Amino acid sequence: MLIALDKSGQVINLLCIKTSEVADLKTQHLLCPACQQRVYLKHGKIRTPHFAHVTLLSCAYNSENESFQHLSLKKALFYWFAKTAHVTVEQFLPELQQIPDLLVNDKLAVEVQCSMLSAARLRERTKGYQSKHYQVIWLTGKKLWLGKRLTALKQQFLNFSLHVGFYYWEIDHSKKELRLNYLIHEDITGRLHYLVQHFAFGSGELLTILRQPFLKTGAQLRVPPQQNIAAYIRRQLHYKHPKWLKIQELYYHHGQHILAGKQDMNQVFPVGLNYLTYQFEGLKVPEFCQIIRPIKSYYRQFISYQHTHQDAPLYSPLVYATVFEGNLKRT
Repeated sequence: MLIALDKSGQVINLLCIKTSEVADLKTQHLLCPACQQRVYLKHGKIRTPHFAHVTLLSCAYNSENESFQHLSLKKALFYWFAKTAHVTVEQFLPELQQIPDLLVNDKLAVEVQCSMLSAARLRERTKGYQSKHYQVIWLTGKKLWLGKRLTALKQQFLNFSLHVGFYYWEIDHSKKELRLNYLIHEDITGRLHYLVQHFAFGSGELLTILRQPFLKTGAQLRVPPQQNIAAYIRRQLHYKHPKWLKIQELYYHHGQHILAGKQDMNQVFPVGLNYLTYQFEGLKVPEFCQIIRPIKSYYRQFISYQHTHQDAPLYSPLVYATVFEGNLKRT
């Protein structure tokens, strides 16, 4: 925790007081803003000064296991936001029983997620913010960086815009930078492909940077064609991979063979689009708790375009929508 209440009920924010005054807090009677129980100052030589509960079980809304990474990132983001926006740290929201890491201009909750949590808990917290009309942005620490494979948890951190498609925020304590991964696609082997933008801490207005996914861009992604797709599928079936056995069963059920014509198939597609089975099951959109905008039309337009432009690069959803609408007007 970076905030506490003094005996008069005034908020003490460790990020807003002089370093020389921090040690004086050790002798003060301090309370947690959420549960009103006693907290004390922890001020060592290594970790960022912070408050901790006297009794670990005394508060249901605060974690006592914040890492150095988490505390340091909150501190850096607080100062970055404070240059141009109204920002509070760890403000308790009683209507949600939640404490966002940072609350910007009273309506944007910014969460720095450095530790693992369940996908169910992430969905619960996100839906809680959305139910009270708060916008929430999740910035993921090192353990949750996107990497090359999409897990069930990482899928819930994905967001979407017409200008950059699927995107995912990362924050890097060691490099002191914020990263935007965008135009995220997945190939037939499950490997991810995407572009990355880097923003050094303190460079520019942070709110403007966080709006990057909603700005027009001409970005496009080229992925080299994969070789021996049929051989890859045969290996998965040979080793009885559950995913591929299920797909094979679906093809058999419809009188087709999974390997027929797969050498020329589209090998890279938007996250969540089950390109191998949509012709049998229809277009299904998996759950993305951060995404409110309907995206089925994006899947449909992508498929329509790629059927006749298999060598084209991968574009933003807005490009496919523009082409699709143009074709409708011509007909």
